[in-house]
Amino acid sequence: MIAQIYFARCGTAISDSHLDDYLEMMPSGIRSSIERYRRWQDRQATLFGKVLLLKALQIQFQDTWLRKFQSLELSEFGKPFIEGWPEFNISHSGDIVVLALTQHHAIGIDIEKICPVDKDDFVKELPEIISFYENHETDQANHLFFECWTKKEAVLKGVGKGLLVPLKEVVLNGDQAIIDNSIWFVKKLQIDDGYCCHVATQNPLDQFIVECVNLMNGY
Repeated sequence: MIAQIYFARCGTAISDSHLDDYLEMMPSGIRSSIERYRRWQDRQATLFGKVLLLKALQIQFQDTWLRKFQSLELSEFGKPFIEGWPEFNISHSGDIVVLALTQHHAIGIDIEKICPVDKDDFVKELPEIISFYENHETDQANHLFFECWTKKEAVLKGVGKGLLVPLKEVVLNGDQAIIDNSIWFVKKLQIDDGYCCHVATQNPLDQFIVECVNLMNGY
């Protein structure tokens, strides 16, 4: 099984002309949902995720990419999907947006910017983090926290329910995770030293290809 990973940086606001060009590419429902964001950072990160998907489809489906993109829908849990295939998932944090795409197998991806956290805010959801902060220096414990978080969130996004299911329902065992008696396989992606990113699949990944895409200067 092969996964394509695309990522883009979105920390600087693009020009109004590029913004308009990108929005024009979106199906009307997706465009409306993007325009509802008040903060330009949220609006741009969400838009970049869809533009990454558009580029990925154009690369891999030369004859049917536009039809596939225009058929983009939202599940009852708010997860974007394309009827049939490919399978994909999008995540963003800080100034990075990531897209994971496979041909036929469910996939989830999560990226988080590493920052200080108060463990007391998360112990109910992630009881295992207590040992991180008891046995490691704070900086290392924070890294371990985000390793744990992104692994579990990637699995839940692959399942299709995101944080509608408690993170504690995902049981980690090394690079595997179990939820509802199903096994998922988790791999770490090295996107940026200041971030933690994991991808989760129901079938073991034989290969993944990571590509950086510059969206700041237009399509």
